[in-house]
Amino acid sequence: MHISHHEDPSGPLDTLPDYPSSAATAVDDVTFIAPSLDGQSASVRLDAPNDGWHVEPKPFVLRPKVLYHAFGYQGRGSNQVNTDHVSFTAESVAKLKPGSVLVQRYNDKSSPPNWTDIMITQEEFNRQAQDSANCH
Repeated sequence: MHISHHEDPSGPLDTLPDYPSSAATAVDDVTFIAPSLDGQSASVRLDAPNDGWHVEPKPFVLRPKVLYHAFGYQGRGSNQVNTDHVSFTAESVAKLKPGSVLVQRYNDKSSPPNWTDIMITQEEFNRQAQDSANCH
């Protein structure tokens, strides 16, 4: 899993940059490297990777008011397969309870339409990951 954030000349951003007018650039933070996985689902604690996970470079320290972007992937180069992604802040991570997962859903009923944070259980996350209707 790779984590990055955007910065402009004033520093890290707490929202997505307004492209193409923004001077923001993507900054790589860390990569969490998984042990051998079973192909079902995987999770890792950002503050304390365990069960064979490790982070490069370490440690990863969340900074307040920075919008991070994480995506999972398997393989390298032309063989790389990306999974879904999630954006988060230190503040949203602090709201997570053990056994919960942060996901985003597109809310086309809001004005303006936007991505909304939703907390679901690990079990629901695993179920949704196995549902072919969620593959894209």
